[in-house]
Amino acid sequence: MRTEFVVGTRQSKLAMRQTNLVVEQLKSQFPAITFTVKPVITQGDRNRRESLRKIGGKGVFVKEIEQQLTDGQIDFAVHSLKDVMPTLPANLTIGAVPKRESPFDCLITTNPITGIAQLPKGSRIGTSSSRRQGQFLHLRPDVEIVSIRGNVDSRLKKLRTENLDGVILAEAGLNRLAVDLTGVYRLSLKDDLLPAAGQGAIGIECRADDRQTLELLHQIEDEKTRRNVTIERDFLRQLGGSCNFPIGAYATQTPSGSRFTGLVASIDGKKLFKKTNLDQDPNRLGQRTADQLIKEGALNVIQ
Repeated sequence: MRTEFVVGTRQSKLAMRQTNLVVEQLKSQFPAITFTVKPVITQGDRNRRESLRKIGGKGVFVKEIEQQLTDGQIDFAVHSLKDVMPTLPANLTIGAVPKRESPFDCLITTNPITGIAQLPKGSRIGTSSSRRQGQFLHLRPDVEIVSIRGNVDSRLKKLRTENLDGVILAEAGLNRLAVDLTGVYRLSLKDDLLPAAGQGAIGIECRADDRQTLELLHQIEDEKTRRNVTIERDFLRQLGGSCNFPIGAYATQTPSGSRFTGLVASIDGKKLFKKTNLDQDPNRLGQRTADQLIKEGALNVIQ
């Protein structure tokens, strides 16, 4: 096996933290190997003002990194799996999916609440996610959704600078960065919002024919996480969507088999399609659930 590998990643604080977590896991298995981290600036990083839907949506955080993989400038790339398109370039593959962090969202507020029903009428809630927006407005059609982008720190600052009552963030990012939430309050939305496909999971992408890298990455694979996120990404692929569409997907393993819930919401929250299925065979669970929602008219909401 090679003794040096180059790792591609975005340069955000969270992306670097996730990459370091992956490298630490690999170093514990292969202490003699050198890992060089190479930050890559993506389209999504260059344009932080406009919404993801406006700047192209699909793959804006991974395209440049995938190109460096194809060109051989890096050996593998560490992504937030929810940012990775469900259909990869033919020459690339997800070489490993380590154990998942929390897949759920949370609401950070300036005042303590025990549920979103306690938010004052007309509250201003910050998020740039159409998935979060659609589901939140379905539950609380009276709130005002304010579009915000940026890293975790900048979005937390906008609680004050944009006069927001709350911002919706992924729990995984807060946990991995050990963010100091002194002076604000955190409410889990586990029972309110369905997460994005692959949320909380790290996807490590590499060239499909690079056997040495695949062998290396296999050592930190978590089979349970892989099984769950594969179902979620199958659902997303069948709907023809990406992480920028109002689509939620969450799979778990139970004694009776794989349990999956899929959701499609309109951005204004007025329409919502949701289905839960249980199957001992996970291979077509995501696709089957998507097909059921398509028959109910869910594609009209996405289009």
